Amino acid sequence: MSATYKILVTDSEFLTAALTQSKVSVWFRLDPDPIGHLMDYGGIVEGYTPDSIKLAGSHFVRERFEFRAEIK
Repeated sequence: MSATYKILVTDSEFLTAALTQSKVSVWFRLDPDPIGHLMDYGGIVEGYTPDSIKLAGSHFVRERFEFRAEIK
């Protein structure tokens, strides 16, 4: 079974994910790696700044990770 997701990048995308209570997971991906590695199952967006995203009580550096919102 393949999951459908949207990669979140902009503040407006994180705001939309927070308002819709979308589950967001955290991935580490190097350029040649097409899939990436799941770092954290994450949760609902609790906050965001230009530098970090807060998911389920944990802060993640935006420029280091990829954030994927599940699409239902």
